[in-house]
Amino acid sequence: MPPTPHPLAFYCLSVQHPLAEVAFAERAWAHYRNDSAEGDEVREPLLLREDFAGSCATAAAWVRSDPERQAMAIELDQPTARWADDQTRGCPRCAEDLHIVIDDVMHVPGPATDITLALNFSTLIYHDEVSLLGYLRHARACLADDGLIILDLFGIAAGSGPSEQSRVIEPDDVDTPPFTYTWEQRRYDASTQRIDCRIHFTLADGTVMRDAFVYDWRLWDMAAVLRLMREAGFATAEAWGQAPADDSADAGHAEGRFSVLDGPPSEGDWVCYLVGAC
Repeated sequence: MPPTPHPLAFYCLSVQHPLAEVAFAERAWAHYRNDSAEGDEVREPLLLREDFAGSCATAAAWVRSDPERQAMAIELDQPTARWADDQTRGCPRCAEDLHIVIDDVMHVPGPATDITLALNFSTLIYHDEVSLLGYLRHARACLADDGLIILDLFGIAAGSGPSEQSRVIEPDDVDTPPFTYTWEQRRYDASTQRIDCRIHFTLADGTVMRDAFVYDWRLWDMAAVLRLMREAGFATAEAWGQAPADDSADAGHAEGRFSVLDGPPSEGDWVCYLVGAC
């Protein structure tokens, strides 16, 4: 009987969209840099830093997207980083240009990169303004003079209580049978904005991986994070999202139609990117 795949393998299949993240990073760069550059000032982003990298899948997709690109992926948890390293073995591009660093992101000062990603809601681990501002200042200091930071944020409808949402994932890999991904919002305290979320997987053979991933997050107000980004030294800080009426857009794929938001998200559940430009 084949061994049960690692939970991170299911996470990658059900949650992550590395090609879409790379496509959005390229679009953001074009919007803030190339569209306003003139003549020989135009340049392409080559160096990417993925903070809180987890599976390092987006950093790997970045180096595979262009032979000139390099990436540094920083992950604090050693078993996670080692799993990610195992997944990229056999990829010549990753062996040469993907650098996985096992450390706290706050302890890694450089080299200066063109784009820093802090995705999968990783910055929600910061529960107070002092710590979040500290991270944003550090991220700003680690960027090139014309660099960008991209992070993501989500919010829930007022009065939301415990809930679970499940969907069946059918991998393209024929050797991986379909499985069920479940996102659980277990507890939310509106007075502190603290939320307890879990990911569970149910495999084809009936095996249940409960609490495969557990998150203790703060749900930040979008305007507050944008304010902190500007306080950290970013000349521009804007939110990007999808128009609620745009049913043809798909945030999970590269063709998702993101644009700069004119105002705060809707009162219901929402997800957006926040982009800070130096």
